[in-house]
Amino acid sequence: MLVRRNRLIITLLVLAAGAIAGGWLVQRALRRSTRPDVSGARLLASVMERVRESYVDSLSVDELWRRAAIGLVDELGDPNSTYLPPDRLKRLTEATSGLYSGVGIQPDRREGYVVVMGVRPNSPAEHAGVQVGDRLIETEGHSMRGWTIEEARNAMRGAPGTRLRLAVERGSTRIPFELTRGEIHVPSISRAFVLDGGVGYVLLSTFSDSARQELTRTVDSLGAAGARSLILDLRNNPGGLLNQGVAIADLFLDKGQEIVEVRSRGQRRQIAYVDSAEQRWPRLPMAVVVNAGTASAAEIVAGALQDHDRALVLGRTSYGKGSAQNVFELEGGGGLKLTTARWYTPSGRSISRPARVTDDGLPRQINDRAERPVFKTDAGRKVFGGGGIAPDLLAGDSVPVPAERAFVLALGAGAPKFREVLKDFAAAEVRRGVVRDSSFVVTAVERDGLWTMAVRRGVDVPRIMYDDASTLVDRQLGNELARQAFGLAYAGRRSARHDKVVQRAASLLRKVTDPKEVLAWAGEDSTAK
Repeated sequence: MLVRRNRLIITLLVLAAGAIAGGWLVQRALRRSTRPDVSGARLLASVMERVRESYVDSLSVDELWRRAAIGLVDELGDPNSTYLPPDRLKRLTEATSGLYSGVGIQPDRREGYVVVMGVRPNSPAEHAGVQVGDRLIETEGHSMRGWTIEEARNAMRGAPGTRLRLAVERGSTRIPFELTRGEIHVPSISRAFVLDGGVGYVLLSTFSDSARQELTRTVDSLGAAGARSLILDLRNNPGGLLNQGVAIADLFLDKGQEIVEVRSRGQRRQIAYVDSAEQRWPRLPMAVVVNAGTASAAEIVAGALQDHDRALVLGRTSYGKGSAQNVFELEGGGGLKLTTARWYTPSGRSISRPARVTDDGLPRQINDRAERPVFKTDAGRKVFGGGGIAPDLLAGDSVPVPAERAFVLALGAGAPKFREVLKDFAAAEVRRGVVRDSSFVVTAVERDGLWTMAVRRGVDVPRIMYDDASTLVDRQLGNELARQAFGLAYAGRRSARHDKVVQRAASLLRKVTDPKEVLAWAGEDSTAK
């Protein structure tokens, strides 16, 4: 569209707004914006007037202004700054607060029905007696047969205090419920348990406003259960609230140590966040696990603990989001998420991932450590800037196994259908009593059975690709069988036992008794171990 082709000029919207005084019509603005110092406003007004009069589709003045505002933010070239329509602003608020309004049911799809995968603690669903495994068959008198997970989730959400009529099947029994929606808290911690050898494991999924409180309670509980060391798994953690990242780093650092420095507008304003209290667990050896999905506040924690030699960071280089955003509420219910600062680790590293340009003008990311600026930790160890938190110890595959990647690519748009087949097959196997104890292994017979059901359901992938990806299939099927047979907690433990990166971290932590000892393995490449 013409408006979008000319988004470069939209950056002068602020000048236009000053000249036009908000509510004036574009024609009036064009007549009055004649001073040389408002040429940008005149240009914008001229383009908007031409679009309004001549574009093939009719657009109101309000719609032109709306698109101009969106274009202005887009033209900044910052992927982290964006206009948020009301629905996206609501989702962002829920993600950062960990709160939403609903009944507390975590839905899943199985055999054409939506089923209850989990029930949030202290939720309306838990109080009413909804149980994991219940099949959701009706809501507000409408059948839920064939519903998607998203449709079910939307139906169960709503304003606090509103009622939801729901019917479930438990075995052959139909059970009606009338639930009152309320505020539901989504925890920041997805998994926590003690591995063999007294190694505590915590999967921190996001930095919501209760992350520090949850982590404090969880690590104390793991210690009481026998944990003598800790793995903090930050893989695929997109971040969240800056203050929670600072608060969590504060738990593991000494009083007075810097956690992060935030710089705004050409470094004219600098704010250093400093640890305010003594360490809570000073004798606890620690490893932090990161990957390409670790971003923002999660990188702040990993960078601070690495720079102060408090933990061994292992895995793969993190995402590289070294900027902070503020969300400004706008008229109409939307919002503006705008980058307002950049942050730096205690050693002075900016972990924003810059792009270098190749000879043909295409962007090339910095991946080779030889190209990265070098910084020093408190103990004099080398750490690297130039894009993401580079781990002390490389662990895990940098790219998927070729056969597994080929299988995933072959699935393509059929991936959701295959996942549903996987769940249905696992449910059938559990009902048949195949999974008798927690030490089960996936057999070739079960793999063949899954393939037969997938073909019958229309999953179109060559059998040779399926067989070549047997390790991936066995892992996914094993986790689903464990989840359905023994629950989410055991499935998490099983997943950790088969996770090479977690097991590598655990093997190192079992060998040490002092937090500094684990750093002896920094710099080793364990990708083959």
